[in-house]
Amino acid sequence: MALPPPGGPAVISVIERRYSNAVQQDIILSTSAATPGHNTLRIQIFGSVGEDGGDTALVERHLSNSEVAREMRELLPGVPMRRSDLYAQNSYGPFGYAIGRSSANDLCIFAWQRIRATRSDATFINRGAIQVRLRLCEAKASEQDLLAVMYGYTINASIGGISWNPYGVVPPADPRLGNTGQPIHPLTASGPAMITSTVPVEEAPRPAVRPRPRAAAEPAPAAPTVVPQPLPDNAPIVPPPPSAGFPPAPAAGPAPIVPLPPAEAN
Repeated sequence: MALPPPGGPAVISVIERRYSNAVQQDIILSTSAATPGHNTLRIQIFGSVGEDGGDTALVERHLSNSEVAREMRELLPGVPMRRSDLYAQNSYGPFGYAIGRSSANDLCIFAWQRIRATRSDATFINRGAIQVRLRLCEAKASEQDLLAVMYGYTINASIGGISWNPYGVVPPADPRLGNTGQPIHPLTASGPAMITSTVPVEEAPRPAVRPRPRAAAEPAPAAPTVVPQPLPDNAPIVPPPPSAGFPPAPAAGPAPIVPLPPAEAN
């Protein structure tokens, strides 16, 4: 009779009980927690069940503080729960919840909601009620993660008859629709933000460019190897240069004085 939000938690099984004035389903949800007990979304739909109902009636009324504490002790024994003082409201109206951490370090939530038409709408054609309970424990979850189940679940059943309507009178459409001078932005922006507000476009990742293989460098040509050849027997003897095998010439000094030869006699 109800579905968890898209993305989970998954539905494992459903246990249904019928009363003379209501139908109850305990929707067992999957869990990653080590805390004992089942994650459960309980839905109770009150109305005219007819001949398919049971012999006993189910009480339908607002939960008192003592009844909330009693239900939490039954569903979460040994888990210290702290009731939130913040106002919370989903698509079906306001709801309350409590948060606690178990000894296995799992974060747990217990939430409750009563869906019924207001007194001003509770005419003959607006009867019936729906009671909702959520017991959920998850490992490595935040308070926002657990609250997302209460904000995202949907009721998927009803009781036949024109008099059954726990939701009350359908509110009228937004009076701005179809009127000039009443801009409505799809991203709920207003004022100057309507001009500058843009939807970020996620660029597709560029394909990785593989580097081209570099050509192997050609090896430098090897220097020619000179193989000495034997000299013939009649080869001329070439003297070595002056720097090889002779002492170096003396350093240049002042020119020597050479005496004139003696004069010849006549």
